[in-house]
Amino acid sequence: MSYRTMEETEDQSAALEFLARAENYDPPPPEAPTHIATHGSHVFLAGDRAYKIKRAVSFPYMDYGTLERRKAFTRAELDLNRRTAPELYLGILRLTRGPDGKIDFNGAGEAIEYVLEMRRFDQDDLLDRMAERGALTPALIERTADRIRSFHNAADSLNAGDAPGAGAAGLRWVIEENFAEFAAQPRHFDPDEAALYAARVRTVLEQTAPLLDARVTDGQAKHCHGDLHLRNICVIDGEPTLFDGIEFNPRFACIDTLYDLAYFLSDLEIRGRSDLANLAFTRYFLDGGYDGLPCLPLFLSTRSAVRAKIMVSGAEAQDVLPTRQDMLDQSRRSFQAARQQIEPAEPVMVGIGGFSGSGKSTLARNLAPLLSPVPGAIHLRSDVIRKRLHGCPPSQPLPAAAYRQDVSARVYRIMLERAGDALRAGYSVILDAVNDRSEDRQAMMAVAKACSVPFKGFWLDVSEEVMARRIAGRTGDASDATEAVMRNQSKRGHGALGDWKKIDAGGPAEAALEAAKSHLGLP
Repeated sequence: MSYRTMEETEDQSAALEFLARAENYDPPPPEAPTHIATHGSHVFLAGDRAYKIKRAVSFPYMDYGTLERRKAFTRAELDLNRRTAPELYLGILRLTRGPDGKIDFNGAGEAIEYVLEMRRFDQDDLLDRMAERGALTPALIERTADRIRSFHNAADSLNAGDAPGAGAAGLRWVIEENFAEFAAQPRHFDPDEAALYAARVRTVLEQTAPLLDARVTDGQAKHCHGDLHLRNICVIDGEPTLFDGIEFNPRFACIDTLYDLAYFLSDLEIRGRSDLANLAFTRYFLDGGYDGLPCLPLFLSTRSAVRAKIMVSGAEAQDVLPTRQDMLDQSRRSFQAARQQIEPAEPVMVGIGGFSGSGKSTLARNLAPLLSPVPGAIHLRSDVIRKRLHGCPPSQPLPAAAYRQDVSARVYRIMLERAGDALRAGYSVILDAVNDRSEDRQAMMAVAKACSVPFKGFWLDVSEEVMARRIAGRTGDASDATEAVMRNQSKRGHGALGDWKKIDAGGPAEAALEAAKSHLGLP
């Protein structure tokens, strides 16, 4: 995909002049409309509304060259984006010219353009803006992952003929486009590095091709968003909202659901927020279902490579030197991320145990992004699994019956089954539970051995006073443990720990993390 040329196929000047005048709106906005032109659209911000028309352009990948095509794609944009943002996409207005030549909204004359009316929102509520000012929170990212998962689950599955962007052939087309762009830009993409990257990607593509095609057969090819980076997610009425999904080319939007997710994860990674990328990753797979994970490194790398080439194309069109340099810097970071994400990785299984309040989940969250492959280990937390078993959100307390021994045994079985599935798919796993029974610890080690991956077990050693203080300070946590529960656990003890390493976790979280990293041989 290239955005370098911009040749208009039809004269839209009359429509643009009309939309630029405040008096043509009802009610008129307090200020003159702000005009934003992109490669594919003209947007006018007027009061609390945004008005968008397709730009009369024709590219191989996006053709708005005739009025009929602009009408059809405006309707498609409305219908598709109402799946995720019905409160944002309000409707379509006809821009008409009467017999006297006067232009109006929804007049009696012939239509000269079709205008998508949208609710306007504060640009500071875009997730990319929030990332720039450090305003993204774990809670927001987890809610966003929930939204993406729900959207993917609700979307209708497509057959191979209707999903040209899915399967091995669909991904191969994108990958080869990337390589062609890298070859055409040797000043920005070192030919030797690009060649090594291309060889590795082609190898992984051939290895995963059967699974890529099987996922189409299994219903994971859908009309997704297609462009799911942070700039296309905003906070509306306090909730993350996906908008501006691709309607103009099925190659870009009728894709594998995990390829759709990969752009979101890749964007967070490239912005240096691997912690949030890992949170989103774990949250998206809240209920397991890891069959497609062997494809994820290739999906992530391809998304990062796409971003690298787009940033170069955008930089070439910039007259402002600082902006141009920033885009080139982003391209370099994206290309390096693409290379890292496709490298071979050896998964590991980590068990974290300790009484309630010892800091197990804090250590797991801090450690997970550091394990390979990108975006890190899947964090399996017994407290969250228990809540999902009972159909409850993580923060909702459960009755005492939910903690019977038979229920706890089921929770551990599910945790171990998911751990094995993730390990076999090539991803590291962190098992976060009390793990005070020797048989539970032995079962974890057995799963790792069966999957032929290394195992490291950590027991967090903390005084009862510190654990009690931490429990008292919890809010909105998945754990229902009280101080009394913790003291009963401590009274029972943990038995012989065997190969599990004790970590002093009574101090700052950073100290416990450094100890765990040291035992794992991480830098």
